[in-house]
Amino acid sequence: MTKREEVAETGGGKREELRVTGKITGWETERGFGWVAYEGGSLFLHIREFEKGFVPRSGDEVSFVKGADFRGRPCAKDAKCPRMSPFPSAKSWMKLGLLLVLPMWANLRLPIAWWLLPMAMLPVSVGAWILFRHDKRLALEGRWRNSETELHGLEFFGGWPGAFLAQQKFRHKTRKVSYQAIFWAIVFLYQLLAIDVLTDHLMWNEVNAFLKEWMTPKI
Repeated sequence: MTKREEVAETGGGKREELRVTGKITGWETERGFGWVAYEGGSLFLHIREFEKGFVPRSGDEVSFVKGADFRGRPCAKDAKCPRMSPFPSAKSWMKLGLLLVLPMWANLRLPIAWWLLPMAMLPVSVGAWILFRHDKRLALEGRWRNSETELHGLEFFGGWPGAFLAQQKFRHKTRKVSYQAIFWAIVFLYQLLAIDVLTDHLMWNEVNAFLKEWMTPKI
């Protein structure tokens, strides 16, 4: 078994990531963990260190970053396998497709060209994907992170599809309850806006009427 260290250089010449190559041994599919043997020893490896939907097997060659779990015990982090696709899984795309049904349907009802809104959201989604990937690397290295305000800002201004795919692909921010609460509130807001468009602004008219009645002084 040989160890291969892959060092990526940033534009400033700083070391961005140190990866080690090893082979999975004793993988327990039902329990979702095993070990990865490499030159120098063996480390615990949990399935959450792979992208969602990927099922590792004993004997798989993997690259990983040496890290520690929440108890400070050494383990393998951010595992990647040659069998993994560089793109989000089909299941992730299917979930995103379901989340986009109402917004895209409502888009057809807007008084603008049907392609204008998707084209506006695309670069923001790409930006969200890139920022999530960068933040994941910073987290693995223990370096100063991107603020959650930046991530949520991109999500709010149309980048939530890219953020969703990035979360699924990189397993990043998926277990932080406070972050997920705000993320799904943004997604829910887009669904509500879509429903409002599809119902000829029924909800907005009701809310507007309520606000007018509430703010009108009673004599």
